[in-house]
Amino acid sequence: MRAAGAPVARPFGAGRHVCWAYADRAEFVAVARRFFAEGRAAGGALRLVGGGLPDIDGIRCSSFPDPAAELSTWAAATEAALADGYTGLWVVGDATPLASPAFAAYEHQIDRFIARHPLFGLCAYDRRVVDPAALADLACLHPTHNVPGVPFRLHAEEGTGHLAISGELDSTGTAALARALDRAAPAVVDGELVVEAGSLDFVDHRSLLQLASYARDRGATAVLRTPLPAAARLVELLRVPGIRVEAS
Repeated sequence: MRAAGAPVARPFGAGRHVCWAYADRAEFVAVARRFFAEGRAAGGALRLVGGGLPDIDGIRCSSFPDPAAELSTWAAATEAALADGYTGLWVVGDATPLASPAFAAYEHQIDRFIARHPLFGLCAYDRRVVDPAALADLACLHPTHNVPGVPFRLHAEEGTGHLAISGELDSTGTAALARALDRAAPAVVDGELVVEAGSLDFVDHRSLLQLASYARDRGATAVLRTPLPAAARLVELLRVPGIRVEAS
């Protein structure tokens, strides 16, 4: 198991949807510049959104779209960037004022879109303002983040948008997993709730029971695709109903 509290942040190139908790305005600006530099080098269009932010490298700040239309707004903006000859759209947003359970649900919706389209997002949150528990719930819905003490990530699989879980599922994340599943509201297809877990490092029996229970409540069977041999052994040993493990 990973050492408790170790962050899972990676270079931006390893993830197209990043949650970054910053300590002050200088850190935010520095991280935004790095993200924009990568986008500019890739031939992307650049956008900065938030409230009261300074221009960054000549990029003017605009306000966040209406939350009710945010996903469709970014979809249209991505299409417009491609039509203008850019390779994609790179967006830095200071989402601190928006931090809430409702916005956490949106984070997974946009993550599914990002997984299948050339949209790249850096979602920044001021760690001095956002409650630590709320920040952890937001971080776990991104494939890449810098928030310590978050054992797993529930996100969209690159290329398909299917539900994926990475990291570690153990007793420390039981309540967080329940909240993440409720907010993500993954789709049931043909009676199955498929979870791509090729990058899952550890899973315990409580988490398997939790996934099975979530699926059963929706009239489905959870299908966990993972290379972890322990997952299949636990399901067989405990005779957990409502879940099937497939080697990946």
